[in-house]
Amino acid sequence: MSADLSKEEKIVCKPTKWFLWRALAMLTMFSIFAVLFFMDGMWGYREKNLHFYVNQAFIEAGVDFQKLQNKKLENDEKLTESQWRDYAAEKKVVFPDGAVEILPRGTNVDMPWPGVLLEGFEVMDKKGGQSGSASLWEDYTASRKDVEGKAWDIDPGEEPMNKDKIREQFIALGVTLILVSITLFFFIRTMCRKMEADHEALYTQEGKKILYSDMVRVDKRKWDTKGIALIYYTQGGEEKKAKVDGMVYGQFKEEDGAPAEKLFSKIMENFKGEVLEYVSIDDEDDLPEDSVTKS
Repeated sequence: MSADLSKEEKIVCKPTKWFLWRALAMLTMFSIFAVLFFMDGMWGYREKNLHFYVNQAFIEAGVDFQKLQNKKLENDEKLTESQWRDYAAEKKVVFPDGAVEILPRGTNVDMPWPGVLLEGFEVMDKKGGQSGSASLWEDYTASRKDVEGKAWDIDPGEEPMNKDKIREQFIALGVTLILVSITLFFFIRTMCRKMEADHEALYTQEGKKILYSDMVRVDKRKWDTKGIALIYYTQGGEEKKAKVDGMVYGQFKEEDGAPAEKLFSKIMENFKGEVLEYVSIDDEDDLPEDSVTKS
C-alpha cells in the first residue's frame, strides 16, 4: 500500500522567493530609472537651464556694474544707487532662440533681472562688481526656498542642457519602460508556472510532459553549482532539450524540504540513459584527459 502511494507521489516545484525578490528588485530599479528620466526630461533639465541663464544675468550685472563705475571714475564722478537701479531695471535675462523648448513650462522669456540685482548696489559697491554679484547670487538661490519650497543650487553648471539632451531623457524613459514591461511579463509568466515530476514523467514549466522513457541524456554539470540541469529527450523522431532550474523553481532550502533536489532526484531515479557530470579531483587519476564522465 505504501509503495503504491510513493509511486503516485508527485513532486511540485513552484517559483521561489529567490526569483520573486530578484524580479521585484529589477522592477524597482527600472521603475526608479524611468521616474528619474521622466523628471529630468519634464522638469529637472529645464529647471537647470533656468538656473543657468538667470546666473548669467548675475554675471553680466557684475561686469556692467564695474564698467559703469569705472566710467564714472574717469569723469571724477561716482555711480549712485539710483543710477544703478535705473540701469538694472531696463535689463532682461538673456535667453537663446527657441528657449520655450528648454525652459520650464510658463517661464517668462521676457524676464527682467531679479529684484535683488536692482537693490544690490551697496553689496557690489562694497565688494566690487563681480564679487558682489556672486554674493547676491548666493542670497538669491537661498531665497528661492521661500518661493518654490527649495533653494536653487549655487552651482548653475558649466553649460545649459539643449533640447537634444532633454529629448534623450525621454528616449531613455522609453527604453526603461520597455525593460519594465519585459521584466513584468517574465515575472507574471513565471509566477503562473511550476515544475512537477511523478513516477512516469517530468512536467516542465511550459506544461510539456516528458516521459522518462523518452529521455536520452541528462547534463548535470551545473546542478551542484548553479542548480541547473539539461534534459535531452526525443519526441516525434527529433531530439529536444528542456531545462530544470532549481533556483527559479523549488529552491534548495532544507527547511522547505529542498523541493528542487527532490524533483531532480526523482528524475535520476527513473532515468536510465546517459549522464554528463564533472568528476571529482580524487577520481581524476583514474580517468583519461576528459574531465566529464558519462554513465
